[in-house]
Amino acid sequence: MTQIDNTGERILLDKETPLMIARHFCAYRFVKDYVKNLRVLDIGCGEGYGTYFLADFAKEAVGVDYDSKIIEYAKNKYKKVNLSFYEFNAANLGNFVKDFDLFTCFQVIEHIPEEKEFLKNIAEAMPENGIFICSTPNKLDASPHSEKPLNKFHLKEYYFHEFKALLSGYFKTVDVFGLKRGWWLNFFRRLKKIGLFNFLPGQLNPVVKFYKKIDSSCFNIAQQDIDSALDFIAVCKDKKE
Repeated sequence: MTQIDNTGERILLDKETPLMIARHFCAYRFVKDYVKNLRVLDIGCGEGYGTYFLADFAKEAVGVDYDSKIIEYAKNKYKKVNLSFYEFNAANLGNFVKDFDLFTCFQVIEHIPEEKEFLKNIAEAMPENGIFICSTPNKLDASPHSEKPLNKFHLKEYYFHEFKALLSGYFKTVDVFGLKRGWWLNFFRRLKKIGLFNFLPGQLNPVVKFYKKIDSSCFNIAQQDIDSALDFIAVCKDKKE
């Protein structure tokens, strides 16, 4: 199998922490009910774990990424009869997008230099009753007190009002949800900060054990207090003419 360097630009399941994997997987769990029996295009699919998950629910799931090595890796690692991967730059998908009913784009738009052109292309290609679901980190959490993104791979990060305004320029209906830490995750984050169990070996430390088994159920997605969310997830419908 093709070997992929862990540059930090994307999630690699065998090289990332359970916490970060759980956070990123939340968006895919969120959309699984939207994709039932639809043709889904996962834009910026990375190593393919999310596209693979969606293939269990969708009529067809296709992942695209600009990196030829990551696409080759995904093709070798994830196989289903209704699953495929292709090398495409998100900004230059062209007519390829016209064959799909629903588009996902998770933690990608902050990497795209021509985000307005990208959204324009998606909106124009979207069929009647089509759906575009997009996520991005909240600038208040990702880069607090910094005008420039702290993540070197991010070109532009958004506050809630900026993200909704951007999408509303291309879609009539934009419903934004916020991803937040659940009660148990906040509880163990406080314990970790206090360091109460640092004297215990890892196998007996409840904090270490919690972080090893963490999954996406430790996060909540809701439409209350979105300004304080970790990530925004927007469900966009009805392209503007």
